[in-house]
Amino acid sequence: MVIDKAIENTEQNLRLASEKLEIIMDNSENYSKIAITNNIVQRVLNEPQTADPLDNYNRYVEVSNALADIVDSKTFVDTMLIYDRNHHIYDSGNAKDVQNIGDEYFRRFADSSFGLEWKDTGASNYFKEGSSRSVVSLFQKFNSAKDGSALGIIQLSIDERFISNQYANIDIGKNGQLFIVNKKGMIASHPNKDRLHVYIGDEPYFSWVLSHEGSKTFQMNKENYLVVSREYPRLDWIILGIVPIKEITKGNQILTQKFIYWSALFVILAVILAILIAKSITRPLSRIKAFVKNVQDGNLDVRLDLKSRDEIGALAKEFNKMVDRTKSLMENIIDEQKKKREYELAVLQSQINPHFLYNTLESICALADLKRNGDIVNIVNQLALFYRGVLSKGSPIISMEDEMIITQTYLEIMKVRYGDQLEYRFDIDKRAYNYATIKLLLQPLVENSIYHGLKNKRGKGLIEINGYVNDNKLLLEVVDNGIGMAQERQQRIFWSEPGDYKNKSFGLKSTDERIKLFFGSEYGLEIQSEDGKGTRVRISLPADKWGDAE
Repeated sequence: MVIDKAIENTEQNLRLASEKLEIIMDNSENYSKIAITNNIVQRVLNEPQTADPLDNYNRYVEVSNALADIVDSKTFVDTMLIYDRNHHIYDSGNAKDVQNIGDEYFRRFADSSFGLEWKDTGASNYFKEGSSRSVVSLFQKFNSAKDGSALGIIQLSIDERFISNQYANIDIGKNGQLFIVNKKGMIASHPNKDRLHVYIGDEPYFSWVLSHEGSKTFQMNKENYLVVSREYPRLDWIILGIVPIKEITKGNQILTQKFIYWSALFVILAVILAILIAKSITRPLSRIKAFVKNVQDGNLDVRLDLKSRDEIGALAKEFNKMVDRTKSLMENIIDEQKKKREYELAVLQSQINPHFLYNTLESICALADLKRNGDIVNIVNQLALFYRGVLSKGSPIISMEDEMIITQTYLEIMKVRYGDQLEYRFDIDKRAYNYATIKLLLQPLVENSIYHGLKNKRGKGLIEINGYVNDNKLLLEVVDNGIGMAQERQQRIFWSEPGDYKNKSFGLKSTDERIKLFFGSEYGLEIQSEDGKGTRVRISLPADKWGDAE
C-alpha cells in the first residue's frame, strides 16, 4: 500500500515535471515564431547585402535590438541567434565567439519549406560570461514573407540549469533522485551538475525504461530501488524518478496513526485551496477574455493590468505588448498610406497644373496677336517637351539629366513670357547627370523663385542652378537674385500642416517632404535668404546611380 502510494506520488511528480517542460518548449517555439515574423527582422534580412561595413553594422544592431526586445525578461531564454543566408550572425546580446552552425541546418532543412528541430543537451556554440554552458537548443528555418525565399535559421537556446530548476524542488524522498536521460544513456539534465552528461546505459534499469513507462523495482548495490519512468518524446528524453525502497517504508506506522488526522486536514485544505486557486485563475482569465473581446472589437487603447508574476501575468504582459505593437503598426501604416496618397495627388496636380498651362496658352494667344509665329512654334514645342518629361511613363523617380531637361524647358517657356527680364545659368557637374532624383524636384523651386523672388524685383532677374557630388551625396542649388525673405518667413515655410497643398501648392515644404519620403529623413532642403539679397535653396540627395534606383 505504501509502495503503491509512493509510485502514485512519483508518477504525479514526473507528470508535473513533464508539464513544466512542455510549457517551456511551447513558449520557446512561440517566441521563435514571433522573432522570425518580426517586421524589422523580415525587412533587414530581405534587403540586399552591401559591402559597406557601416551598413552591415547598422543591420546587425537593428536586428540584434529587435531580438533583445523579444527575449527581454524571458528568463528561460539564454540567448537567441539568427544565421542569415549570407553567413552573418545576429544575437540578442551578451553572446561572444559564436560558432556559425547555420550552414549545417540550412542543409538539414534544404528539402522542406519550414524546418524545426530540438537539439539535445550539449555545450553551447557560444560563450557567455566568459565560458560555454550546457544548453538545449531549438533550430527553425524561416522564409521571407515577401517572396517565400529562405532568409535564415533561428536558434533559441535554454540553459540546462533553468530546466533542472523546474523539477529540482520536487520532493520524491530524502535520498530520491529525479533527473532526465536521453535514449543513448546520457544524462541530459540533473540538479547535481556533476552528474550531467554521465553515461548510465549500464545501469540494470536502463534497458527496461527504454521500452516501458511506469514503475518497477530493481536491485542496485545490494539495495532495492523503486524506478519510475515517463517518456518525453519531444526531445526523445526519459524522465526518471529513483527512490530507495527502505525510505518509502520507513515510518509506515507513524503514517498509519496520523493518516486519518492528516487526511481530514488535507481535505479541508484542498477544498479551501481549490476555491482560492479557482478564484485566482478564473478572475484573471475573465479579465483576459474581456480584454481580448475589446481588442477584437477594434479598441486598441485598452490595457490589461495584471500584477501577478506567474504565466498568466506574463501572458498579460505579452498581450499588452502585442496590442501596443499592433496599434503602432496600424497608425504607421495609415499615416504612411495617407502621406503617400497626398504626395501622389500633389504630383498629379503639378503634372497637369492648370494655372501654368493657362498662363502659357495666354502667352501663346498674345504672341499670335503680334504675329510672332516663330515664338509661337518655340513655346508650343517647349510646352510639349515639358509635359513629355513630366509624364515620364508615370515613374516618380527619373534621372537627373531628365530633370534638368524638364527644368530648362520650363525656364525657356518663362523666358518667352518675361523676355529679357529673366536670365538663367546651369553649372552642373557632369557626373550628376547619371544619378537619380524624384520627378519635378527643381521646377517647383524655380517657379517659387520666379513668382516670389523675381516677379516683384526691379531690374533683370537671374536664376542659377548648380549641381555637384560631395561625400557620397548629390547636392543641388537653386539661387536667385530676387527680393529674398525674412528669417521668420523661412521658418513658416516648414511649419505648414501635412497635406495642406491648397495653401502651399507644390513648393518648398512638399518638395522637402517628397525627398524625405523617397530617400530618408537625412535628406531634404535648406534655405538661406535675406530681405533684398536673394534666396539660395540647397537640396541634398543620395548619390544613387540612375540604373540602380529604378
